[in-house]
Amino acid sequence: MQLKKLLILATKLLGATVAIAYPFAVFFALHSDLSVRIIALGLLAVILISLAKNKNLWLCLCGIALATIAAFSGQKIFLKLYPVLMNLGICTIFTVSLHGVPVVQKIAEKMHYKMTDDAKQYARRATMAWAIFMATNTVISFATVFMADWIWTLYNGFISYCLIGLMMGIEYLIRKKVAHVG
Repeated sequence: MQLKKLLILATKLLGATVAIAYPFAVFFALHSDLSVRIIALGLLAVILISLAKNKNLWLCLCGIALATIAAFSGQKIFLKLYPVLMNLGICTIFTVSLHGVPVVQKIAEKMHYKMTDDAKQYARRATMAWAIFMATNTVISFATVFMADWIWTLYNGFISYCLIGLMMGIEYLIRKKVAHVG
């Protein structure tokens, strides 16, 4: 049982590391002797490893499709589209959740917040704000695909993460005031 938990943790850590390091790895690989095909095959391997525990099967399948196209075509644009796909996937998750229980409410309930009617209303508005934020992030990320590699890397590997962290922090502080720990 411990080995299974360790493997799950290792898979999650690998996925998080790849997500964070991906823009930098692509940038350095594109400016070294590595070919786009080798980078794409590496990405494909990581996606296939994480596929076993990923709840967003369609997102993994889209990533596999991008990596496969990059591997066969040798075109770096397909590698640069991967963060766009991730942002779009997250945006879709927030947006679709508005038809049921909003993502922010699910997160708050897992953190043992008492979800009053006001807190539920806040969670719906916060989920809408996240959907708009991620849609904006997707558009900017897509625009950087057609810019210099260093701009793409700076935005997708640093600025985007800083903005997401800022949004998370602000949303968390507001949620603490609206919902109460149960």
